Amino acid sequence: MSQTLLIDAGATKTAFAVVEGGMLILECIGEGINPNYCTDEFISQVFEGFVRAHGASASVQQVRYYGAGCASLENAGRVGCVLQGFFPDARINVYSDLMAVCHALSRGQRSIVGILGTGAATCLFDGNAIENRAPSLGYLLGDEGSGTNLGKRLLTAYLRGQLPRAVTKDLQQEHQLSFEAAIHRVYREPAPNKFWASLAPFVHAHLDNEYVHQLAVEAFSDFFSCQKNHYDDAEMLEWNLSGSVAFHFEGIVREAAKLIHCRIGKIIKAPLPLLIQQ
Repeated sequence: MSQTLLIDAGATKTAFAVVEGGMLILECIGEGINPNYCTDEFISQVFEGFVRAHGASASVQQVRYYGAGCASLENAGRVGCVLQGFFPDARINVYSDLMAVCHALSRGQRSIVGILGTGAATCLFDGNAIENRAPSLGYLLGDEGSGTNLGKRLLTAYLRGQLPRAVTKDLQQEHQLSFEAAIHRVYREPAPNKFWASLAPFVHAHLDNEYVHQLAVEAFSDFFSCQKNHYDDAEMLEWNLSGSVAFHFEGIVREAAKLIHCRIGKIIKAPLPLLIQQ
């Protein structure tokens, strides 16, 4: 019987699921992929690791890849070519990561669909296809409300001496973080976005602190403010969200959405479990 390989690739991790006859046969996790920042060689290494470990190649007749950075036709083409090399007889479809959430949560329903994970993105889904999409500016110019953005805000407040003393002490102890070490991680080491995103769990763990709580509210308020400007009826439509940040910070996400007059529908951690069931 033919198998379908579902791949949900984010900047932090890539989830693989092999489905046969509507049943989940295999599920595993690999390194994250975003072709905006990754070479074709790196993408190939992630796929090769999956194939080597699980031998899931010969029986795969269809691959549905949903990935960060794949709204770009160029990036989607790059990923598709790499996949075809591993699955030469399979039908390959490469979608943006937003389409995974659309397929999981909003099929047949017009809504705004968003991702709040390591990065952030939204689109307007008409029930069948993406009708409009807010520009994704990445972690340097955008990604408000993302894990990267939360960590960046926390670190900026720390370096400026704005964090409460108890929070500063915890941050220094938990992350072995001096002023000099923080500056070095941001300006002298690769992938500062991953460093910032690694601080998001610290933000979540300190939400009982009023300063940190307000920092998170402002991050998510900025997310909704920036994104809603791209959709004429943003306050009338339901917003469906996916991603680890949306899931773990759900209470504050809903609090911020209410402040900006956005109506939240469903929030899930990841679309893959729902896609497997379809």
